[in-house]
Amino acid sequence: MFEGIPLPIWAKFTICVLADLFDMTFGRLMLGVSILTDVGSALIMFLLWGPLGLLSIWETADVTEQFDGFVPSNTLIAWAAHRKHQQT
Repeated sequence: MFEGIPLPIWAKFTICVLADLFDMTFGRLMLGVSILTDVGSALIMFLLWGPLGLLSIWETADVTEQFDGFVPSNTLIAWAAHRKHQQT
């Protein structure tokens, strides 16, 4: 089963935090391309974390970008994936 690109956890976590910061700032301003940034973010999370990363696709449901910009989905996925990895 694909578990993501083999990078150090700190590098994956940093990418997730940066993606969330981009979504919270520029992602909210670019209403015309917000769905594209959300899909791109989900693809990046899939590459980093495997199928668990696809949970960030929920952000495409908010076409106004007013709600999902305040939820750090990528960082939460990184935290959950790290905890899951520690338990196994």
